[in-house]
Amino acid sequence: MRTCSLLLLAGLIAVSAPSSAEAQGPSAMRASAAPSRAVPGAPIAAQASVGVQRLQPAPAPVGKPAPFRGDTRQNRALMIVGGAGMLTGMVIGGDSGTLISVGGGVVFLWGLYQYLQ
Repeated sequence: MRTCSLLLLAGLIAVSAPSSAEAQGPSAMRASAAPSRAVPGAPIAAQASVGVQRLQPAPAPVGKPAPFRGDTRQNRALMIVGGAGMLTGMVIGGDSGTLISVGGGVVFLWGLYQYLQ
């Protein structure tokens, strides 16, 4: 019953909180329509562009190329299975859940290590 009342209280607080739509009413629109100083980083009509633009060529890589990265499917699978093992161990609880969670953590960390190599 206490959980239900806490959920009801949280819902009432969320509904009664002022929304940002009220802050952006007509009075806020009138205030923003007044001329003001230019804000640095704000879009300017002179900088606006619409349509297709010519792309600048990318600079040629300097030095040796990046090393080839092999397939990482197995490492990603190890991380997913390890994370699922940790979650399952936490849900089970007790000594057996702790053992499953620690085993899942080891599998996750091994997959992460292999992925970052």
